[in-house]
Amino acid sequence: MRSARGRYATRPMIASLGLALLLGVGAVGAGTALAADPDPVLLVHGYRGNPSTWAQTVSWFAEHSRTAVAIDLPSEDNVVNAAAIRDFIAAQGWARVDIVGQSMGGLSSRQFVKFLKSSAVVDSYVSLGTPQYGIYTACALPLTYGGQMCPTSRFLRALNRKDDTPGKTFWTTIYSTSDLYVPNSSSRLDGGACHIQVSGVGHNEMDNDPTIFAHVLAAVDGTCDGTFK
Repeated sequence: MRSARGRYATRPMIASLGLALLLGVGAVGAGTALAADPDPVLLVHGYRGNPSTWAQTVSWFAEHSRTAVAIDLPSEDNVVNAAAIRDFIAAQGWARVDIVGQSMGGLSSRQFVKFLKSSAVVDSYVSLGTPQYGIYTACALPLTYGGQMCPTSRFLRALNRKDDTPGKTFWTTIYSTSDLYVPNSSSRLDGGACHIQVSGVGHNEMDNDPTIFAHVLAAVDGTCDGTFK
């Protein structure tokens, strides 16, 4: 199991200042807090979603002098979507990137990070209410139209085989006790990840909640303000 320290030991200062800015404390300007150029952030929507669901989050990132771009996924098939994520990043010319995925978007993103070769380095991965270990309501859906979220699907068995969190990517999973669709136990990541549990935020609101954004901002800078396990 990896430690949350080590490679990311120089990054907490950036994240702490970013959180201070978000909460309106301190007198440090965004330009000062982010002296080094941060990675662009790719936002990946969930099942039957679209880029517009990230509008508020894009605005918040911009307020912190961060570039955040939302991808329009081509399908409800995580394997197809993972290839689209790879191609989108390549088209942007990004050498490094942080990825934030909401709900099923976290599965498409993890499929990309875990199995597809890319010229870009994924420094941080953050999932919001993602059914990493599936939800049984998805078992009634066609395999390539959400059915891959079924706990017994071949897709999830392959995705969760061995280490859920390989490589040097900083992995974070954020989940809410108020999520009525995805049980918190299904949102876990095994093998070394930051786990953050919140309350009072519904499944479909997790991509535009200010409290969750504070956690996301820390996570993309390699800081775990939850429990690393």
